[in-house]
Amino acid sequence: MFHATINSQTSTPLLRVWVKATLANGEWKDTLVAAANLKLPRPTIYRAVCERLEMVDRITDAVECFHEMTSESGGEVYMTGPMTEWVCDFTQRRLSANDNATSKTPLLREWAKARLTRDSWKDTILSAVGFTVSRVEVYRVICERLEMIDRIADGVECFHEMISELGAATIKLHDEHMDWALDFGQRAPEKLECLGDKALDNQRYDDAITLYSIALSLISSSPQAVLIKRSKAWLATGSWKQALEDANQVVVLDPSSPWGYEMKHAALHKGGEYDNAADALEMMLRRMEECSSTKVTGTSLHRAHERRFAKLSNGLSTIRHASTFESLSVFKELVSSTMTRIDYVRIKREVRQYFRYVMLSHNWEDNEPLFQQVVHIAVYDLEKSPTHDKLQTFCKIVLDAGFNWAWSDTCCVDKSDNFVLQEALVAMFRWYQGSAMVIVFLRGVRPSSPRGALARSIWNTRAWTLQEDLDLPNHKESPEIISEMEQATGVSTQQLMVLHPGFSSIREKLRLASTRSTTRVEDAAYSLLGIFSAVGIPAIYGEGEASLGRLLANVLTRSGDASILAWTGESSPVFHGPEMSHLPPPIPNSESECIVTGLPTPSFDLDTALRLYDRLNELPTPRFAESRMTLPSIAFQLPPLSASRTGSGRVYHVGTHAFGRVEIRTRHNLSRANSLHLIHPWSDTLLEHENSAFVEDDEETSGEGIHDEGSDENSSSLPPIRIVPMDRETGARRLAARLRQPFGALLLTLEPTGRRAGELRQTA
Repeated sequence: MFHATINSQTSTPLLRVWVKATLANGEWKDTLVAAANLKLPRPTIYRAVCERLEMVDRITDAVECFHEMTSESGGEVYMTGPMTEWVCDFTQRRLSANDNATSKTPLLREWAKARLTRDSWKDTILSAVGFTVSRVEVYRVICERLEMIDRIADGVECFHEMISELGAATIKLHDEHMDWALDFGQRAPEKLECLGDKALDNQRYDDAITLYSIALSLISSSPQAVLIKRSKAWLATGSWKQALEDANQVVVLDPSSPWGYEMKHAALHKGGEYDNAADALEMMLRRMEECSSTKVTGTSLHRAHERRFAKLSNGLSTIRHASTFESLSVFKELVSSTMTRIDYVRIKREVRQYFRYVMLSHNWEDNEPLFQQVVHIAVYDLEKSPTHDKLQTFCKIVLDAGFNWAWSDTCCVDKSDNFVLQEALVAMFRWYQGSAMVIVFLRGVRPSSPRGALARSIWNTRAWTLQEDLDLPNHKESPEIISEMEQATGVSTQQLMVLHPGFSSIREKLRLASTRSTTRVEDAAYSLLGIFSAVGIPAIYGEGEASLGRLLANVLTRSGDASILAWTGESSPVFHGPEMSHLPPPIPNSESECIVTGLPTPSFDLDTALRLYDRLNELPTPRFAESRMTLPSIAFQLPPLSASRTGSGRVYHVGTHAFGRVEIRTRHNLSRANSLHLIHPWSDTLLEHENSAFVEDDEETSGEGIHDEGSDENSSSLPPIRIVPMDRETGARRLAARLRQPFGALLLTLEPTGRRAGELRQTA
């Protein structure tokens, strides 16, 4: 009777009566099973069951039922309106009660999650007075939640409040919390500094100052880098006195560094104190000279400045010391001019002009001239050979073009020095980016070669040349060359124009890398270190495919982009996934738009799609810790499968509430699998936050294109490009379209017996 009459139009009291009756005759889990056909939201039913269990003093069952609700709903679904209030009240009561029904840490996390959706962190802390858990744990859970929802600045303030209230001595009494406090104190400043850098780049100077200041409150040693950045932000707002204060701190902390004096000079110059600014400039130049002549002894590591180039005037490999510039007449003229007026623009221009360098992009061949050869023998005096001729021709072209310095990876990197080699592997991408020009040597390709020779060149097949191909802009300005590059890579012209280092378009960069070959297995990973700025990964030749595993772990942790794991193919030792050549390309924009516009209107609920889009947007990013990966996923338990065979494997069909009719293709036999669970690893890139539509400019949009500041805007015959941001509704529709496409998934099954009985293991 009750079961038949309860629906969304009936009152809550009727549901409570039904719950009371069903609980009197069975367990709470049976009650939830019986409620499967009720036309009510599942959280509403859970709430009624929890309230009844609590009322009859079945506290353990009430707490278990509550956790079942949060697990089933994904932890966020119930966080709306009245449910938030009830979660706050329920967890508050249980955390204040003197019972040991279950561990209270999960309740504490749900309490913090609910509270912080409506209250400030300070009010949340105050509401925890009277809890039967330690204050340290309360603070920790709140800090963790604030960090998870990207309120890291609030998290640091909460952390300081914990230290102020409890004292470091109290925290040290809790070993597990002490480890967390130390880790948080190290992790938070890095995140704050990164956010500050973005604010500074976007000219949000006040935000940058705030973020840098909070980061500095946690940095106990070597804060010079953040102080210099905050000084720049202060200076950009016109607050030269605050900028000077930060610069002076840097000078005190590291008197041997020129960069504190550089900021001191800039601040004093901004404030009109020109005499003092001249003194600071003189100190900066003196420190730069001392740094360039400092020898490496003990822990004094200035080796990062010892980058070598071929000095074209004599053909020897040498370091670009400041002393080489100081010997020029233009240097003496500049120093003299600063006594009356500092022309900072001219100083920078003259220094940059002299130290500009040109790099060679090529494929290594047999008998290349190495570092040890050109240290003592001029490039022009090397014995005759094809590879020596290549280097000599390169240097002559660069010298004739008016440059003083040239760089080639064959002879300008001492590969016998692990420190130098490691630095070069990571920084080479930036070096190419910072060069004045790059000359590409294409063996076998001549000016008279027919169209297509460039696309077929070995230069387009090797892993190490990918970084030059991605980052160098000049060859992309030629319609003929970019057309052949499109043919060689399979990437559209517009995509090639916007591919840059960093974490954008990670899958596309990995796909491109998978088409390149290497002499050594490890170079498949090491050639990508610079592209992804993977500074924490040492080059260890001999480790094999593990190098790719370490790279992907680094990229996944720092970017949060789980789409790099969405591979198909046979398993290999790296990540239980295949080699990169099996990485499928993403859905093209044009195809995706067709899918979106083709969505059947009656079956598409925009409100539901928007809610799903927002909730998925709040999922935490993947991360690695202690060789284990935490990967947000969408999980479904599957009913029994029906099987059929094809020439390439097995096909299974199953009906689900979530997906409707599902077809599963696999080589694995699932006929005996017990209690299958379908796991869809979630990738934040499916939300397409940064997805943009590339539109050719017409007369109305002229001037809005993307241009390189240092280039001639008319040098390229390609039309300029403007980026059209994607709105939330379009993002939700595209998400729905993507979720209707085939996707790679994991199939897990329950272990029925044995030591791991009840645990899930991967079966396909």
